[in-house]
Amino acid sequence: MDGLLDGQGKVAFVLGGGGERGGNQVGMIRALLEAGITPDIVVGTSIGSVQGAILAKNPTISVVAELTELWMEFISMKVMKPSLRAFVSNVRHVRAGLTSVDAAHRMLLNHFAPHSRIEDLKLPFVCPASSIERAEAHYFDQGPLIPALLASCCVPGLFPPVQIDGEHYLDGGLIDSLPVGVAASLGATTVYALRIRQTGVGLTPPRLPWQLAHVAFEVTRRAAVESEIARHRPGVTVHVLPSGEDELVRAGRGPVASTRAELETVRRRIALGYDAASAFLEGLQRTRQDAVG
Repeated sequence: MDGLLDGQGKVAFVLGGGGERGGNQVGMIRALLEAGITPDIVVGTSIGSVQGAILAKNPTISVVAELTELWMEFISMKVMKPSLRAFVSNVRHVRAGLTSVDAAHRMLLNHFAPHSRIEDLKLPFVCPASSIERAEAHYFDQGPLIPALLASCCVPGLFPPVQIDGEHYLDGGLIDSLPVGVAASLGATTVYALRIRQTGVGLTPPRLPWQLAHVAFEVTRRAAVESEIARHRPGVTVHVLPSGEDELVRAGRGPVASTRAELETVRRRIALGYDAASAFLEGLQRTRQDAVG
């Protein structure tokens, strides 16, 4: 895409959180890299922190294959789906959470050895986690890599808090689900925000008591993300890429009953993310060409 990179200055990729929707993000990354857009800075939260760290380690098109492999591992190791029984039963839940954390730790060691510290990555990388003691976001930009990633991905109620230097952390998405401001503070003048939670599909009122907390959190999170994106930052251009998730939600999804079905769902998510982001970038290119005549 000749001309798309003109005048962009320092480029940042900001990878938002969204659990299993992270598969869409793989396709979005592929679309950006194939368009010749590569990051100078990577910022990621929750599942976006893991994928962002892998991208910061290997900011080339070959990273797409590694990210796809990551999702195959997620599914085979059941890292993303602790059982409902474990969630309902507190004792079982803690055991399942610890088992999942152990599995995630082993998997991350496999992907990041010998990159044991954030400073070892090829690109500057930052990921937020939510401090319990301080009730605010903490942004990891140096130090041990894997504990920071586990903290940024620590979904409350599914995994036990991650302790680092005597402080306890939960998922970074609780406070900063799409850290555009962090990228701007690091000197980025062009930000590509890879938001993977759907926003075009409205929420529905909760029917069950345990759905209330999720809906309340989602209302707050959506408002915070929109405010973060809309905040005026002189000299910074923010492009929010579509993920294709809205299309998947509108199409409707039944329960995923098997590992094979989960694999197919991930492949579909990657394809939807790629198609949606590619179309967006092509439109951006046409707009720039029209602007210059």
